[in-house]
Amino acid sequence: MAKIRAVVVEGDRERGYKRIQVLFGTNSFIEITENDGKVMCLLGARDGGIQADASAANGQFAQFVHELMERHPESVWKEE
Repeated sequence: MAKIRAVVVEGDRERGYKRIQVLFGTNSFIEITENDGKVMCLLGARDGGIQADASAANGQFAQFVHELMERHPESVWKEE
């Protein structure tokens, strides 16, 4: 059965988070890391994934999200 399988958090609000990982579904994951002022986001499945720099508002990660939104308009969610 698909579910959120695990959540790993390294760090805390006072000292800063270094890594957050969520394992979900049957083989999917997302991992967010902060190191040397960069925030990296890794999104994947068992066989691989994509990693993007999420440090800037209109950076690589934002570009990936916008590309996915354009390619899959049926899945777009926007905050109202």
